[in-house]
Amino acid sequence: MLTVTDLRVSYQDAPAVNGVSLSLSAGELVSLVGSNGAGKSSVLAAIAGLHRPIGGSVVFDGRDVSRLPAHAIARLGLALVPEGRRLFAHQTVRANLILGAYLQRDRAVRAELLARVVSLFPVLGERMGQKAGMLSGGEQQMLALGRALMSKPRLLVLDEPSLGIAPRTAELIFDAISQVRAEGVTVLLVEQNLRAALRLSDRLYVLQTGSLVLAGTAAELEESPLIRQAYLGL
Repeated sequence: MLTVTDLRVSYQDAPAVNGVSLSLSAGELVSLVGSNGAGKSSVLAAIAGLHRPIGGSVVFDGRDVSRLPAHAIARLGLALVPEGRRLFAHQTVRANLILGAYLQRDRAVRAELLARVVSLFPVLGERMGQKAGMLSGGEQQMLALGRALMSKPRLLVLDEPSLGIAPRTAELIFDAISQVRAEGVTVLLVEQNLRAALRLSDRLYVLQTGSLVLAGTAAELEESPLIRQAYLGL
């Protein structure tokens, strides 16, 4: 479904991503992990069309999208949940969710998607008339994920969904991601909680200073000396 080949990204001539290659098959959950500043968010921004790469290619469902704008890539079925949530803080929860379904013209489909989001995150059903900016951090993350799901994506791209939220709430979000994946949505996850990423993922890629240094299944990487020492503290 997604093939990234020799991706290179820079900001004002400062390199951020150096020749990264990765792939996802339909139905997989694949994680991209690494320390802060490794270039993970830059990879996602290039995939989603928010930042144009200076080299390499991004092929989504057989089409090269490396030079397409973000809205055109979204129309092809890719939804990004960015780090920091990027909600419309002064709009209600309902308005944020409905804005996520702007590609869905059928009211019945929108209603069905809204019901599905509420089934995943019942608290959002209780907060429909509340402004998004008044939600807790965990509730805002649920809303950001729900908004992305309202577009009915085939590929869901998540940037640090557990960052800055309570562990119990993070587990609710991880459970929702697993449910979405079980329903057939392909997931690319950037996650600073490596133990959670190992538990959720089919495969993982490890990024350091803009370059890939390891790749493999969750079982393989969990036994890697680099992972055990640098990331798990073992």
